[in-house]
Amino acid sequence: MWTESTMPIGQSLIVSLLGISIVFLTLMVLSLAIILISRVLGSFIKDAPKPAVAAAPVPVVSDEADKEVLAVLMATIGEDLGTTPDRFRILNVTELK
Repeated sequence: MWTESTMPIGQSLIVSLLGISIVFLTLMVLSLAIILISRVLGSFIKDAPKPAVAAAPVPVVSDEADKEVLAVLMATIGEDLGTTPDRFRILNVTELK
């Protein structure tokens, strides 16, 4: 088909558009397959566990050590966000194990 070392501009545009259309068609087929599979699996799993309702918030800062940890957290978050600590609020601090 191509006997020359270069391709005319018309053919190169057609090949490019063909490649792009194949990629997008494949993405559409994948998204439709994901939607279909999620609906089929969703029909089998009817009683999904409901998320637990959060308990009443407890005071986060209880003593001086907690206040110091909270101050360090606020300074670190403020530095990362590039803002001052009075521009945001920490509502809850939980320790991950």
